[in-house]
Amino acid sequence: MKKYSIIGTVVFSFVFILNTACQKDIVLPPLPTLEGSYEGIYRVITGYNSPAADTTVSTIEMLFSDESYFFNSENVPDAFCDPRGEYVLSANNIELDETNKNCTQIAKERDNPRGQFSIRRPADSIIMLQQVSDTLKQFLLKRK
Repeated sequence: MKKYSIIGTVVFSFVFILNTACQKDIVLPPLPTLEGSYEGIYRVITGYNSPAADTTVSTIEMLFSDESYFFNSENVPDAFCDPRGEYVLSANNIELDETNKNCTQIAKERDNPRGQFSIRRPADSIIMLQQVSDTLKQFLLKRK
């Protein structure tokens, strides 16, 4: 009987210590969604960090659904492209997979946003950056 009492005390102590130690574990909430309508600018700098840098800036409206993004350039007179596609969001990155390429004469197709961007989301804003060789693409968006 004394043997079972000692084993029970040891097991109880182990479970108690494990339970109290795990109460302070940090549990990360799921990533908040980007769903919603945003407005801001999309900037493409070709020749970044050189004296001959060429900058194209466009006012944009951007709509994010669960898995898709849309440029709403129909209402924005100086928008230079209207691509649409799907995205995958992670903690510090967003991957844009363009499924519909729509560009005007102002921009080149290579200026369309595609691939992996770093992402920051201060308050109700989105800042996305991508640098590939000498080209920098930047989104500065604010929730409508």
